[in-house]
Amino acid sequence: MNRFLSMGWQWMALLLPLLLAVETGVARAESPSEAQVKGAYLYNFTKFVTWPSSAFAHEKDPFQLCIMGQNSLGPILGALAQKSVGTHPIAIRHPETLHAVTGCHLLFVTQSEQERIPALLAAIHNKPILTVSDLQEFAKEGGMIQFVRINDTLRFIIHQETALQAGLKIHATLLQVGHVVK
Repeated sequence: MNRFLSMGWQWMALLLPLLLAVETGVARAESPSEAQVKGAYLYNFTKFVTWPSSAFAHEKDPFQLCIMGQNSLGPILGALAQKSVGTHPIAIRHPETLHAVTGCHLLFVTQSEQERIPALLAAIHNKPILTVSDLQEFAKEGGMIQFVRINDTLRFIIHQETALQAGLKIHATLLQVGHVVK
């Protein structure tokens, strides 16, 4: 029993993608697609991050989940739009300009936005917007969570200091599953 408990986080890391897929209703007999796993991660990140109270004007205001760039998540967004973050129903937005990301709570930046990353991150620096991307070097450039592929498994890197500077608190559970960088 003690051996199993000591391996608890290792098991969680192995089972998390499956649990995330089931949570968003994309579990099937075949393995979920990368887009489905990313969508599940995005939704579940919201469960392990706390936004400052100033991020919402009212208790039932929508949680703005924004996708900037060419939509690489496909139909998974429909499933996410049916969910909520606490008392906040999820609203999916597709901002096209740097100014339009104002009001986003979680911003997923796609590969098509590679050129705009420095300007985008500068524009939202220290704002309570959880930034997530699968772009290489995203966390090093100031993004908060970066998807990475390790041995054919989708994992993520967390830049905790950047999140803290923006007023976001990432819970220990997420920090233990991800790889934290400084």
